[in-house]
Amino acid sequence: MNVMPILIRREFWEHRALWIAPLVVAGLLLASSFFGDPIPDHIQFEASGGRLEPFTPEEGQAVLAISHLVLTLPQILVMLIVLVFYLLDSLYAERKDRSILFWKSLPVSDTVTVLSKLAVALVVVPLGVWLLTLVTNLLITGVLAARFGTAGSGGLVPWDTLAWLKLQGMMLLAVILSALWYAPVAGYLLLVSAWARRNVILWAALPPGLAAVLERITFGTDYIGSFVGYRLTGMWKELELHVDDRIEFSAHGVLDSLEVASFFTSPHVWFGLLAAAALVYGAIRIRRHRDDT
Repeated sequence: MNVMPILIRREFWEHRALWIAPLVVAGLLLASSFFGDPIPDHIQFEASGGRLEPFTPEEGQAVLAISHLVLTLPQILVMLIVLVFYLLDSLYAERKDRSILFWKSLPVSDTVTVLSKLAVALVVVPLGVWLLTLVTNLLITGVLAARFGTAGSGGLVPWDTLAWLKLQGMMLLAVILSALWYAPVAGYLLLVSAWARRNVILWAALPPGLAAVLERITFGTDYIGSFVGYRLTGMWKELELHVDDRIEFSAHGVLDSLEVASFFTSPHVWFGLLAAAALVYGAIRIRRHRDDT
């Protein structure tokens, strides 16, 4: 029963960037809140009478949601970069440094080992980053409130607890749905990591890129490029999220506009999970028979 937790701890021992990078970004964001002015001098919020006016409740919700999303974006971008390199390195590095011989000598199956790496990339790290951003954003809000007033922005932006809670719920929901949507991408990267003997990044990027170029030259179509692009960015389209003039960009409006039911009924999701299972199975089989000795 302790095998999976120990294997997950192993990943954080061997790939320290998984926890160091998010902590560094959180520290930099928190440190930046001690300096500067949250509202630049060239931005003015003026009513028709020429006076600074507080935001309306709807405007306050939108500004609160946007400000916390902006604080979360650096963590998400860094996490995505770290996870891509982690998945490409996770099965390749253990063959390169021969540590695979030690791990294969233990009573731990290849299946459990590969699944632990997949769980780290799709579940453990994203949930950890979500919790870290939650705490970091609260600390930054507290620092700004101490410096500029209880609103955190010179008295203009009111704190809305319900909007903040719904925003955190939206982010947690995004973490869960992202694990399902990006499972085939993680499976593909693990397969390449288990198969490639060198130049893992090149082997990961070359097949889809070359196939898209050859299709474009030969047939004049772009089905492969569109498919890859949709798999990388199409999750929000499956949720039917369209932020326009008719949807108020606040934690309430965005969360209420998500079509979660349509996500789970989409064939893109279920075919993607089937592809992920096949790719992970391939990575397990390759690791079972390849140790580069």
